Amino acid sequence: MHRRGTIALLLTALMAALLCGCGRMASFPEQGASDPGVPTQDAIEREDLKIVIASDLHYLAPELTDRGAYFWRVMENGDGKVTEYCEEILDAFVQDLLADPPAAVVLTGDVSFNGALESHRALAAKLEQLEAAGIAVLILPGNHDVFRSSSAAFFGDGYELRETATSESFREVYTAYGYDEALSRDESSLSFVARLDSHTRAMLLDADTLHDFCSLSPDTLAWVDAQLEDAERAGERTLVFCHQNLYQHSMFRAGYVLDCADALHDLLEKHHVPLFFSGHMHIQHILTQGGVTEICTSPLTMGECRYGILRVSGETLRYETRPVDVAAWAASQGVENEDLLQFHDYALESMARRTRSEAEGYLSGRLPEGEEQKTMVDYAVALNLAYFAGDLTDIPALDPEGALLKGWEESGTMFGFYFASIREEIGMDYCHWEGNW
Repeated sequence: MHRRGTIALLLTALMAALLCGCGRMASFPEQGASDPGVPTQDAIEREDLKIVIASDLHYLAPELTDRGAYFWRVMENGDGKVTEYCEEILDAFVQDLLADPPAAVVLTGDVSFNGALESHRALAAKLEQLEAAGIAVLILPGNHDVFRSSSAAFFGDGYELRETATSESFREVYTAYGYDEALSRDESSLSFVARLDSHTRAMLLDADTLHDFCSLSPDTLAWVDAQLEDAERAGERTLVFCHQNLYQHSMFRAGYVLDCADALHDLLEKHHVPLFFSGHMHIQHILTQGGVTEICTSPLTMGECRYGILRVSGETLRYETRPVDVAAWAASQGVENEDLLQFHDYALESMARRTRSEAEGYLSGRLPEGEEQKTMVDYAVALNLAYFAGDLTDIPALDPEGALLKGWEESGTMFGFYFASIREEIGMDYCHWEGNW
């Protein structure tokens, strides 16, 4: 198996065991004639900008499965994603954005389930609705999107390998989603810079090339430095997006945090970049080090099925998350499927079922079946779902004396180790953030 495929499978298995990651760009206002390169402070204060950030769609084209026995085994052995309804989630996501349009939507990688070129083509076709409505769509690849030896379709009781996307075919499929109007494109990766408005740029970084897995090459880092400097000279600001992470947010580092993280962080601080957006971990999380805050957006097709919204108003930056309203979309389409009409509950139960099974397995033989074990399992489910969703504000009330958390920590299980690692995060809200340029 290809190196990146082996690593991804090992990390996915470990994560599941422990924790349950063609139109034109929108037109922009003309810049002032007195200084065409640099917007005035008054202009900056007048203009507001809204950007939607979504990650880890793990989209599987409908023609790649008959939803047979093998497909459902793949779903049941996963980490709680609801890929079986990825088509409907994406349709609801598009409907949400058309009803309340942002200037742009940025998809931070793992847009496909397993890198099948057919899934990328189907996704690109769906996104045409957004571009047609004047919403700029920008896409970068993740580790599930290119050079995948496991690109497959699922039929009956087996699978069939399919053509995987390469860097070249990924750019060709998504050429209308940032690449064709890029201000600059890196020659050694799919990284590019695009304009968000008259004074704001988006830099999308590709850390999944054939020669650099979970990293940026020295040439790409030099390109990053030059592009950030160019923006500063023009009096413009830059927001940076990548699939992999800048910081270590959880117990996992290898394969999650960029190998070049320290060098990249230095460049972001040097050029006064306040925000770095990522995905990959499947956890909603926010962490600030130095002058750079990283916001990791949770998957669009897992748990709460949320996406991020960044609002820029003058010097102020505000971020929040919002769940895709699949139930409203289903009702508007006259759908009678109760899974979709009660989708919030369905998606959470899919993830809870996986967590519950793991928790019961860890406690088997350590605690007799009964009320005490049930209470411990219920707490594990609530804590795990809250951690992935990035909202742990209700967790302290479930265990006011800390006895349940202590019980898990003393259980000698992997869940106990996991929960101990997030003890200090209980009570935190990672769904909201506010800062300044």
